[in-house]
Amino acid sequence: MEEEQVVEWESGTAEDLVCDAQALGIEQVSSRMITDWVEVGLLAAPEFQKTTQRGSDSALFPAVQRRLFSELLDVRKRSPLKRIPHRTVIPVVLFVWLTSDTVVPVSQARRALRTWAQATGKVGGARRQETARRLVEQFAHPSATYHQRRTAQLLIEQGEKTRKPDWPKLHSALTAVCSPWPTAGMPLLERGIGRPDMPMTVTDSIVMKVAVDQLTTRLRFEQVAEEDLLKARAMHRSAWARYETDRTEKQPAGTTPGFFAAPETMEARVREQVAAYMGTLAGSLGITTDVAVKARVRNPSF
Repeated sequence: MEEEQVVEWESGTAEDLVCDAQALGIEQVSSRMITDWVEVGLLAAPEFQKTTQRGSDSALFPAVQRRLFSELLDVRKRSPLKRIPHRTVIPVVLFVWLTSDTVVPVSQARRALRTWAQATGKVGGARRQETARRLVEQFAHPSATYHQRRTAQLLIEQGEKTRKPDWPKLHSALTAVCSPWPTAGMPLLERGIGRPDMPMTVTDSIVMKVAVDQLTTRLRFEQVAEEDLLKARAMHRSAWARYETDRTEKQPAGTTPGFFAAPETMEARVREQVAAYMGTLAGSLGITTDVAVKARVRNPSF
């Protein structure tokens, strides 16, 4: 959504946005809700218009923000949920920021990332268990026993809960899951997924997850500067453009099925972009390298 696409829109006050919502058939919208959306990063802060020496007119939202508000409301209307939490809409704002320069300013994106991190950081035991199970199954050899899989899963859950993985035990357990047959005099194998020439190993995957967890903590307290967010966005755009260009060519025989498959829905596309940016941001801040060193990974593949 670029500026040339909103020629039919004009700048507007919070009251104008309330009227826009009512025109869409949404009655439960107030100026207080508009203020709340600014605070969480769904909208940019309005621009104050000084017209006299003693005061100013009502603050105005730019035309692009007014249209963004309308489109976000439309997203909420399509949801089957009665109550739509901010965390379900925030990724849309981040996707717009990642793909456009004229709609979402970096100050808004920073608040949106804080809201995203606050929601993402609230992980319960059931979710940790399912995430760990999926990770183990993604790499486990078919011959791996239930005990081997369960041990690895519990270590992943513990590391995520405490944010201090026991790397020696974790590496040993995951390697055993990948290479469950003991062979005298031969090292155990650590499997990888992805392209044969650029595999992501179990350790790589754990390192990336821990790095993004640590990044989430920083974002939750707005401890990442705006210039760092913009730098990582430029890196992400460059890398993502290359990835999109040849992702279909990087699905050779023998590669994990679907590893490079394009998402089928817009919602999945949004999630994919946001997740990729988080990995880039963690790397550009040096978090991934620090975690990799602790995990004794000399050459992480990311």
